[in-house]
Amino acid sequence: MWFLFSDYYFGDEKPNKVITFTAMPSCPYILELKSAIKAVAPKDIKNTRSINTDFVSLINLLPLINIVFIFENKKHFIWDTIAEAKEAILDYINKVLHAYIDYWRTTEPATILRLNKITKNLRLLENLLNRGKKLRIISAMFLISQLGGYVGSVIFRETDLSSLIWFSDRDSTNEIGNNLIRDLFQISLIDITKKNINFNFTTANSKSDEWYKEITRIPDYITGAVAGFNFGENRAINQKTAQMLGLHFSNNTKNTFLYKFKLDNEQIRLQRMLISKNI
Repeated sequence: MWFLFSDYYFGDEKPNKVITFTAMPSCPYILELKSAIKAVAPKDIKNTRSINTDFVSLINLLPLINIVFIFENKKHFIWDTIAEAKEAILDYINKVLHAYIDYWRTTEPATILRLNKITKNLRLLENLLNRGKKLRIISAMFLISQLGGYVGSVIFRETDLSSLIWFSDRDSTNEIGNNLIRDLFQISLIDITKKNINFNFTTANSKSDEWYKEITRIPDYITGAVAGFNFGENRAINQKTAQMLGLHFSNNTKNTFLYKFKLDNEQIRLQRMLISKNI
């Protein structure tokens, strides 16, 4: 069993939008880990003035895999415009999601009630898209679920993964439909691995107070630092960001992976990025 924690930055004030997933083998001492993090990082990175070096040392010692996806803030994630995002998501719903649902109705009749709920969620999503409602949140939700499925597939490929629990960040992307993001994540995971891995999801939302919030400080600090790094100029936007980058990223190239989406002539490329010590 593996745990997956996540955090995101979708604001417009920093150089990058960021989606971070932190993967960790199941840990019987997770409550002790939560207490240890609370002692050295009681607040999210946005609410701190400086970085506690003990927290970063703890992150560096833990058996974690951090996968960070970066989007230039001048674009709408991987699309040039929000209209392109709408078209792409509708196309995916029609060509992939409905195809899976129809297939499972034939091959797995015992799951019909669950499939009906997913179909209801998809109809809600299509309705919102066609009316042009909540397009920014839907775009973010779509990418989180697709990239989360990809990260899950990497864990599956490299380990004997049989069960995955996603401890989601408290975010409004979890509020579309009835746990729609969970359905999209799970279908993405199945689509890539071609296996029905046991998958569980915590129903966090933007107003919930989750018991594991201290552990999501790990992807929170990573997300905040990467969002605040200008790759074109190789510099951090402030001292706090530079401190986090220097303490963690320059020494963890084997377990923290940065991937930046680049759009060139309507083609999408994914480029591995490194952050040097001279920031």
